[in-house]
Amino acid sequence: MIAERATPEGRPQRSNRAEIRNPVLELPAARLLATIAPDTRTILAFLLHDLQQDARSRSRRSWDRRKAFMAAYWAAVATYIGHILRALGGTRADRRRKPLLVRQAGFPDLPARDWAEASRCYGERRDRTGLGATEFPEGEIIIGDTVFARISYNGRIWLAGPWRPGDKPLYDNRSAISGPQ
Repeated sequence: MIAERATPEGRPQRSNRAEIRNPVLELPAARLLATIAPDTRTILAFLLHDLQQDARSRSRRSWDRRKAFMAAYWAAVATYIGHILRALGGTRADRRRKPLLVRQAGFPDLPARDWAEASRCYGERRDRTGLGATEFPEGEIIIGDTVFARISYNGRIWLAGPWRPGDKPLYDNRSAISGPQ
């Protein structure tokens, strides 16, 4: 491991300072992120992490298709989302914990790390019970006290609220099985 170097005055070298490694920290609005309620910060962090993963995936697909400009664009998007995530604060343990709860009437809550795990846990529970679509309750996905999505019997995840024609799932377990993660 490389020792952290300091200037003669005892300050960390410029390259080791947080605001140099993460330029978003220098923006005035970044300081406001620390004042947001913890549950709201958790929701934001979860959604930003999901956006970052999508941007990285798009960058890889663009490189594979020899579309260098789009690959660079999506890589930059992923980088800046990462900077914003770190500006939200939190420890490494916060990033490893399971922020989602799958809640169903008559069953204990299931913690989940991401959409795929929430869908998988719901599906495993559905399969263990052997109940059909009319008897097995839909699941709600909760962060803190906020319900922001629901899981239908088939394991797809939708925005909270009733389904309307034309709605697209937030997470489709059919495409996730064969598609990139």
